[in-house]
Amino acid sequence: MNGKVGSAFVIYLGEDEIDSFTYRLSDNSSVFMAEDFDINKALDEIILRNLDHVDLITDSRSALMALDSPFEKRVYVNSMKKKIVNYSGKINLKWVRAHKGTKGNERADYLAKLAIEKQEIDCLFHETRTEIRLKVKQNMIQSWQTRWDSSKNGKVTREYFKKVCVKRVKGDFYLNQIYTGHGVFRTHQYRFFGKTNICHCGDEIGDMQHVLLKCRLWNIQRNQLKIKLNNSLNILLGQEKFRIFCRFVIQSLLNLEIET
Repeated sequence: MNGKVGSAFVIYLGEDEIDSFTYRLSDNSSVFMAEDFDINKALDEIILRNLDHVDLITDSRSALMALDSPFEKRVYVNSMKKKIVNYSGKINLKWVRAHKGTKGNERADYLAKLAIEKQEIDCLFHETRTEIRLKVKQNMIQSWQTRWDSSKNGKVTREYFKKVCVKRVKGDFYLNQIYTGHGVFRTHQYRFFGKTNICHCGDEIGDMQHVLLKCRLWNIQRNQLKIKLNNSLNILLGQEKFRIFCRFVIQSLLNLEIET
């Protein structure tokens, strides 16, 4: 809440509250870490009081699943497992649905909200390796996005990919020539290799817009698409029929370049 994290648990004897504990955790703590912290502190209190039979109730399904998993690797979770297994009394772990009016659960939530008002932090969690890796990745992507937005290069590609993404890979040889504006188009051939920039049809400059949307050499194939071509190439490339058409045109242009 407001960037702060609170934690609390309550001890009941029957229907009567006999004790409660509140903690303010470091602001980088996750909900999962707070729930696990509660359970661990409750276990310590159970052991300290040498309670014989206890129901330890939580609304964190993920915390209970971690305790139940035989493949759990996190040290602090496995430490709690050992406390439960080695305890001489009986500890029953139980789950309740959050915000459903369960007396002890609602009380603990209320105290956890009060805990964030503490001036001092009771428990400081260091960032985990996973959190550090995530933060580095986020900073890297943010820096990459800033460079991408301000770059003088890649203007054509930026029209199709405005947001950088580490997962997106386009491995299509033909379509990549559209995404980059490089390759077989006469405007690119003229700029880098000194060839003519006039389209094979002889009517206009052979840029992408002309070749794919207007060139009379491909009128028959274009009419067979039966789709409206008054949208941007970015939108049209979202349709498989148009992508097939583009591959055909670029392959045909490659053959024409070889022949000439």
